[in-house]
Amino acid sequence: MAGDSWAFMPSVLIVEILSYLSQSDRLNASSVCIRWRSCLFQSKLWRTLSLNLHRSNKERTNFLTDICGRFARKCAVTFNPHNIDEVKTCMNVLDVLAININLQVFELKPSSCHFQFIDRLENVIQSCRRLKHISLGCSEDLQAHSNALFESLASRHSVSLEALHIASVKEDSENYGIIDLKVDLFQNFSCLKHLSIDFDFVDSRLLAAFCKNGKPGLEKLVIHVHGIEPDHEIIPNSLWQQFTSYNKNVKVTLNLMHSIAGVQKLVDILKPDLPLQHYRQFFCTQLSTAAIGLMGNQYSRTLKSVHIVDGMEFGFPAWYNISTNEDPFVMLAWKCPHLSRLTLIGYEVADEDIVAIARLRSDSLESLDIPDACIRWETSHDTHIIGGVQPEFTDKVSESLGRRWRPLEDSQLPQAVWDSWADAEEAYSHILLSDQAYSHTA
Repeated sequence: MAGDSWAFMPSVLIVEILSYLSQSDRLNASSVCIRWRSCLFQSKLWRTLSLNLHRSNKERTNFLTDICGRFARKCAVTFNPHNIDEVKTCMNVLDVLAININLQVFELKPSSCHFQFIDRLENVIQSCRRLKHISLGCSEDLQAHSNALFESLASRHSVSLEALHIASVKEDSENYGIIDLKVDLFQNFSCLKHLSIDFDFVDSRLLAAFCKNGKPGLEKLVIHVHGIEPDHEIIPNSLWQQFTSYNKNVKVTLNLMHSIAGVQKLVDILKPDLPLQHYRQFFCTQLSTAAIGLMGNQYSRTLKSVHIVDGMEFGFPAWYNISTNEDPFVMLAWKCPHLSRLTLIGYEVADEDIVAIARLRSDSLESLDIPDACIRWETSHDTHIIGGVQPEFTDKVSESLGRRWRPLEDSQLPQAVWDSWADAEEAYSHILLSDQAYSHTA
């Protein structure tokens, strides 16, 4: 087929061809001829809409929003809440989505936790008929209004919602208000599988709401820990045991952000039947080796990753206290055969302990991220030095892992590791948002 004959191809075939192309390739293909362009915006081709609101994409964003926002079934919006133009564009996107009755998946992907579009989000929730997945983007400001949004979701989408992400980020973990979230409403959701929520609302009432017959059961529970009230309930292990008996496939992710109280209370949180899969802490200024040891003892069958990032003290890593002769991370690597990712930034660790971790986990350790600036090693003159490790050390680790390994360089670390005044969100926002990303299995 050549020349103008492309224009006479049946539209059903044109649409089928375009369905195999990416968004950008579809736009390029539409320049073949007027007929191909007329087929470009069939609703079948634009069920997924990914919008990056950076000014370089403004024309494309406005075009796709106006044309496809009214019928797309999935929409993800990436934007910078500190940029007024991107905020205005996001508000326009929400206004268009508010007349889309077919929207099923909606994700906010901000670069900062400080934003709120409460009225517009309310309109989106009220207009669509069968919402399956919603992420509020870890917004601290939106979380203050989450009760109203939660009640709307419970009244309109309780039989369809499979993933609900209302967890937030509190940069000031010691000073924030706690709303009275009506957690009893969770029992109305008949097919919820994924939930992200703040630890402030994790109590016996929440777990009891998921201890009901006739539900598919939670599969992923992500908990964000900030401050902890003195009277916050300590959930007994018996309730976690009951919770996991009803939700047999559930796995828990614990994220601590700027949470000194969270680290101090961690041993109380970590009950034996809490099925911990991922543990992360960011800029909590201290590390509980007792809790790390507890993880090794209790979660040998479930733990897959540990990710700890803290700031340097005057350019040097902090110490962590060891109550035994063995390093807690070495013991973790020994006791947890499913541990596949380990990140330790901001704390001093001995080179021989890193070698031991690599030998214990071998090539099953997919990621081992430790900065050169945090590694302590001993010279031939029995002098201890931090950083500037020798090739012999990296060769030993590489040999054990079965691949070339290098410690992280200074330039690879988030700026907040070096500068306490820098924006720490750079270090963790993308990780937290990945917890809330849409999955076909959700």
